[in-house]
Amino acid sequence: LYGGLGAAIGSALFDLFGGHTQYIVFSFFIKGIAGLIVGGMTAGYLPPSITKPTASFTRILIALIIGTIWTAFGYFLAWWFVLESAAVAASKIQYSLITSAAGIVVAIILTPKLQKVVRRLFTKN
Repeated sequence: LYGGLGAAIGSALFDLFGGHTQYIVFSFFIKGIAGLIVGGMTAGYLPPSITKPTASFTRILIALIIGTIWTAFGYFLAWWFVLESAAVAASKIQYSLITSAAGIVVAIILTPKLQKVVRRLFTKN
């Protein structure tokens, strides 16, 4: 739930301040649902504790790939609606996949390091 809210609000604000106002609502729901998918698959929708055991690398990777597929599909629909052309929307899918792939690489690199920091900050000694 928390990742979904963060993704929804952050993406909507990015579109607002980046001048892509026609995509604010789309991004809110597309990225919010992607965050719910990934967070739900890896930590649960309402994790009881920030320090509970983490999901396996394989489970995290699968969740990220499913989130990527959802994001590409969601933006395809958004582009089709805004640009009024399925062909143009389809031509943009590659860019969504590239940015999501970059995000997956960053997530794989940073997640273990951030988990250690979070555990240190929120675990009672």
